[in-house]
Amino acid sequence: MSDKLDFIKYLISTLAAASTKLLAATPANADTAGRLNQIVRTADDNVSDGHWARIAPLYEPLAPKLELAVMHVNADIIAGQKPAPDFHTYFALLAAEVQN
Repeated sequence: MSDKLDFIKYLISTLAAASTKLLAATPANADTAGRLNQIVRTADDNVSDGHWARIAPLYEPLAPKLELAVMHVNADIIAGQKPAPDFHTYFALLAAEVQN
């Protein structure tokens, strides 16, 4: 369970950092930053065990494939290519990405 919580904290920090970067950009991208902040606000540790089961083998140690999956999903959300209205949807997108 600790790995799952640590990974959730990692995801929250990457999303928050991306949001801050978007707000600091010239011009600021407040709409996209707001979408990322919404994902962060809905984060909790009750993500699907099925999704976690697909991610867990890549987490300890943190595999490059998992880091790339996080980067790709975040980039797709920022580009508006993948909708993620909440953290659970975001986590599902990430679980699907690691399967590819």
